[in-house]
Amino acid sequence: MHLKRKSTALATLTAAAALAGCGSSSSSSGVSASAYVKSVCGAVIPFEQDVLTRSASINPTSIKSAAAGKQVLHQFLSAISDDTSTAVSKLQSAGSPSVSNGKQISSAILDAFKRLKTTMVSATSQASSLPTSSLQAFESGTQTIIGSVRTSMSAIGTDLQSSTLKSPDLQKAAAKESTCKGLGGSA
Repeated sequence: MHLKRKSTALATLTAAAALAGCGSSSSSSGVSASAYVKSVCGAVIPFEQDVLTRSASINPTSIKSAAAGKQVLHQFLSAISDDTSTAVSKLQSAGSPSVSNGKQISSAILDAFKRLKTTMVSATSQASSLPTSSLQAFESGTQTIIGSVRTSMSAIGTDLQSSTLKSPDLQKAAAKESTCKGLGGSA
């Protein structure tokens, strides 16, 4: 089933996307660059860590049937969905940084995580409906769900790569912010 490997890949994509977001926020009025970066990293790093922890706790060799795999996948996706909701709430509370294009940047980061939340809710629902009559049908359905989640997580990074979302002030703040040090392995 390779569920652990897929989950780890999803977590890696999340970390890369979050790092892009941490270094590229801006606004014309709002919170300081350092306060904003600290809030964003404080939202994204726990999300990343939870995904990694949850991924590592999945032991595919212990899953003996499609029904058991369905239960594990549903629990995993449901927990990640909850984690995404928490990240969205924290990102909403972060406000907009007082840098050029700050409102646009904070909106882009928040919108990317809101889309991920929608994907996670849908994936959790789909996992509940996975067929368990055959391992092949279950694995096929799982591949579809994981593909959808992976695409959504990849889109976070893509969405945040626009040159209008780059901010030297936020990049400097992220480099100095200890909260951001664990993001994707660096800041």
